Amino acid sequence: MQDTLYGKSAPHGSPQQGRRLSFPEILSDPLVRTVMRADGVDPAELERCLAGMAATLARTRPPFPTQSRCAALC
Repeated sequence: MQDTLYGKSAPHGSPQQGRRLSFPEILSDPLVRTVMRADGVDPAELERCLAGMAATLARTRPPFPTQSRCAALC
C-alpha cells in the first residue's frame, strides 16, 4: 500500500485500486475538515454551492454519449 493524500491506497490488484473518491467522501475527511475550518469554509454552504452547480450543469450540459453513440462515431 502507498500513502496518498487521502490515506492509504488500496493494494495493487484489489477492486478498490484506482477508485476515485466522491466529493462527500473527500469533504468528510478529517484533514479536509480541519483545513476547511482553518480557512473559514462553512461545510453546509459549500454543499449548497456544489449542489447548485451540479443542478446548473445538469440543465445546461448535453448528456454524455451512450455506448451506442460512441460506437457510431468510431
